[in-house]
Amino acid sequence: MRLNRIRKLFALAADQEGTPEGDAAARVARRLLHDHDERLSALPPDQRAEADPFQRRALLLGGSEQWRCRLLGIVARHCECVASWRSALGRGSLYGRESSVEVAEYLYVLLSRDLTRSRAMRRMQLADCSPSTRAAALNDFCQSAVLAVEVRCAELRAEEPQACTALVRTRSRGLWNWMQDQGMGLKKEPPFSYSFDAEGWREGHRLKLLEGIRG
Repeated sequence: MRLNRIRKLFALAADQEGTPEGDAAARVARRLLHDHDERLSALPPDQRAEADPFQRRALLLGGSEQWRCRLLGIVARHCECVASWRSALGRGSLYGRESSVEVAEYLYVLLSRDLTRSRAMRRMQLADCSPSTRAAALNDFCQSAVLAVEVRCAELRAEEPQACTALVRTRSRGLWNWMQDQGMGLKKEPPFSYSFDAEGWREGHRLKLLEGIRG
């Protein structure tokens, strides 16, 4: 019941991003998640697993661009989850503890929405380019922004290994065993190709990463 409320608050925070209502919903969700985390840590391991079970959460990526898949994978790893996707369909899945999946989904929605807006502005700047040149430039821009997010996530975990948030607690223990028991198997895709884009790299550092995960 508490996790269901947390999910609704995160959904409200994402829908009302940048408004007083959205900020308040995010603060309450993070506080409830912190309280939930503290209660879990006081439970025996068997009860802890029952109170915060593993789950698979299907979600729409917002498009079929490859950078969305890569961003989902980065967010999933940062939140101690696993991600899978079918890029051609614009669909993905998150696997992990229920509370961790809540944060991963929320963080992905915020980052992908912001980068989609930035991509639209970049597209306007490239209006005079040929379609093929524009498509390649937009891919480089977005992939470089996602690379910046990946670096920022790594820096955050290195700087705050003991922070009391769901993002930096080790909750994935047993996840792969659970996935195998459920008959889930994942195949690795080849690396996404792109050329480094300085403006995309800067944009990745401007995305609201810390605001989305810290109170």
